[in-house]
Amino acid sequence: MTDQTSLADAVRTHVRPGTRVYLGNFGAQLFCVGHELIRQGLHDLDAVIASGGLLLDQLLGAGVLRSATFGHCWSPVGPAPAWNFRRLAESDAGTVELHELSLGLFSSALTAGAHGVPFLPVTGLPGTGYRDDDWTGGLLATVDSPFGSTTVVRAERPDVAFVHVDVVDEQGNGHIRGPLGEVLLAAQAAERVVLVAEDVVPGEQVRARGVTIPGLLVDAFVHLPGAVAPDGTIGRYDRDVAAYERYAELSRTPEGFRQWLAGEVLAAEVVS
Repeated sequence: MTDQTSLADAVRTHVRPGTRVYLGNFGAQLFCVGHELIRQGLHDLDAVIASGGLLLDQLLGAGVLRSATFGHCWSPVGPAPAWNFRRLAESDAGTVELHELSLGLFSSALTAGAHGVPFLPVTGLPGTGYRDDDWTGGLLATVDSPFGSTTVVRAERPDVAFVHVDVVDEQGNGHIRGPLGEVLLAAQAAERVVLVAEDVVPGEQVRARGVTIPGLLVDAFVHLPGAVAPDGTIGRYDRDVAAYERYAELSRTPEGFRQWLAGEVLAAEVVS
C-alpha cells in the first residue's frame, strides 16, 4: 500500500533547497504544488516543467527557482504575456538559469533519464533558436561515433516528480484521462514520485479505466480535488478564465504581483 499524505507533508518530505522538481502535467498544471512550494518558503529549486504557463511565471516571481527547464512560459488566456518570465528574460541580471526545450526534446531528455543513459540522440531542430541561439542553455551537444555524428540532449532525472491524476487507488495506481504528454516518462525518470489525485477509488475502478502510472513507481499520493485550479482538467472542471485574466492584470507590475501573491497564495489554506 502506497502512503497517503497531505500536500504540505508531501512537499515537506520530498523537497528542500537544491531539489530538482518535476511539476506535471502537460495540459493540466499543478498549481497546488507550486503554491505550496511558495508557502513553505522554498528556494534554489530546479523546476522541470513541460507546460510552464503561468505556474512557472508565479514560481519565478516568488523567487523559488535557481533554474527552470521548460517547454513554454506563456498565458493561454490573453493576449497577455507571462509578466515575471518576460521581466526575467529581458533583464541582464541572470538570476535564474533558463533552459527552453521543445516538447520533443523535453520528452527525449526524460527518456534518457528513464533508461539511465547520459543523453539521447535527437534531430536538434537545426535552423531554430534551440540549436542556433542555444535556447536550451547548454542541454544540446554533438557526439561523434563510428556511425556518424549526431545531436544529443542531456538526460533529465528529477529528484521528485509531482504528477496529476484523475483517480488513484490505495496501492498508488493512477489513471490520467489526458493529455498524457511526457508524464509517464517523467515518472519513470524521477527518483521519487508523488501523485496528486482528484479522487481516491477502489483498485478495480482504476484498472477498468486503465492504469497510467503504476503504483510500483509511486512513493506517495495526495487526495486533493481541484488540484490544478485555476487551470482545468478533462471531465472535472473548466479553466477559470477570469482568474487568469485577473492574474495577468495584477502581475503586469512587480508590485501587483506581490499583491496577488499575498492574497491568492500566502493567505490561502489547503485541506487535503
